[in-house]
Amino acid sequence: MIDERLFDHLASDPYAASLGVRLEEIRPGFARATLELEARHTNAQGALHGGVVIALADIVHAAASNSHGTVAVALEVHAELLGTAAVGARLVCEGSELVRTRRTGVYRIEVYAGETHVATCIGRVIRRDAPVLDPT
Repeated sequence: MIDERLFDHLASDPYAASLGVRLEEIRPGFARATLELEARHTNAQGALHGGVVIALADIVHAAASNSHGTVAVALEVHAELLGTAAVGARLVCEGSELVRTRRTGVYRIEVYAGETHVATCIGRVIRRDAPVLDPT
């Protein structure tokens, strides 16, 4: 696990809260979040909105990449939408660090609804020389 203050900070993402995303676990180089799908997460055809899936992956990417306590900013995220899920389903998203250097990091993010593989993503960040939290 990571420092409780850092966890609380990363889990307080206002956009994540507006979607209903719940960060469940953050440890160095890893994050997991869930989202219970509601009608508000669908598109005009009533299907799971791809933007919701990508937003969930981006939230997990941010948590995993900032989990070391230094600021990491996304440079790019490549997403492959592979499946869908219905209202009432629970999405589980996990992000894992593949490579981290002093200046960059690469992360794999997977989204599942039960056995259905909904999305796979690769994200790259630039790492800054600044702490996520104010040191005071």
